Amino acid sequence: MHARTALWLGALLFISGAQAQNNPAPAATAPAPAAAVELQTVTVRGEQPGPALWEVRRGDHVLWIVGTLSPLPKHAEWQWTKLEEALGRSSELLEAPSARLKMPSSLFSRLALQPSAKLNPGGATLQRLLPPEMYARWLALRHQYLQDDDALEFMRPMIVAQQLYEKALAHDDLSNDVDVAAMVEKLARKHGNRVIAVRYELLVTRAPPSTSIDQDQQKGIACLDETMQLVEHDMPKLTQRANAWATGDMKALQNLMPQKNYEPCIVSAINGDFEKQLNIPDLPQRIESAWMSAAEAALIRNRQTVAVLSMEQLLSSDGYLAKLKARGYIVRAPDNTLL
Repeated sequence: MHARTALWLGALLFISGAQAQNNPAPAATAPAPAAAVELQTVTVRGEQPGPALWEVRRGDHVLWIVGTLSPLPKHAEWQWTKLEEALGRSSELLEAPSARLKMPSSLFSRLALQPSAKLNPGGATLQRLLPPEMYARWLALRHQYLQDDDALEFMRPMIVAQQLYEKALAHDDLSNDVDVAAMVEKLARKHGNRVIAVRYELLVTRAPPSTSIDQDQQKGIACLDETMQLVEHDMPKLTQRANAWATGDMKALQNLMPQKNYEPCIVSAINGDFEKQLNIPDLPQRIESAWMSAAEAALIRNRQTVAVLSMEQLLSSDGYLAKLKARGYIVRAPDNTLL
């Protein structure tokens, strides 16, 4: 299927029933300019050490885990020495965990044909929709990042939030398009590893209920406000976090990770919709359970295996590593310290 939406633990993949068998899917207050300049952090460029590896061991069977992150430095290149060594000793790669929704062809066709409106209903402008203080902040950020594009005034707040976020990342030499998981998979195939998909599958038989235009707009306004706050205050931290990942500074990365989830709210909004509308509030837990089962099975059948997880999944206090440790596995951080 062609439509994909990022989800908590990977990608939420939609496939029609007809395609499920034959075409599996592969594994989005006004700022103070002076302060922004003072806090500006230079994004690393050139060749960097690249992703670190966490070790999960039981006996002489090892699972090496690569932690992924977004956004990352746009112009950096990674050294893959440690990862290639691990892949060279391994027989399988576990893809990043994800969910896949299967649906009948008729339902998929109906949903795929629904228009994705970018403009506000009735020709409404952002000036009319946003509170005055929020609109003043928006004008300042529009001038700074979006070249005073008047066309944006007629677009839905959710669309504007996405464009602002992407332009702010580009301004700081960051990008959400650095697909580390795809790079790891390419290296795994180069080394002859079998790539194992780790997906929780759910059959959807009816379309989720639609939300009202007013609900969508209020959600979009809240998303735009959240995005503006991120751009106004948190871009230096995003850059520091990306640099820490790129240079292998795990101590700095660990200090930065728990404090804020920088996932764009447009992704969070979509996730929340599916969580509520499909009545599966425990979907992240179901995906996690599927990954834990796959990881433990790989640790039994292989002497060495490589896996891909997000940094949030790795480093959170109740994340995947914490749960593997609770199950009796020896877990080591990249600096060789026991967790």
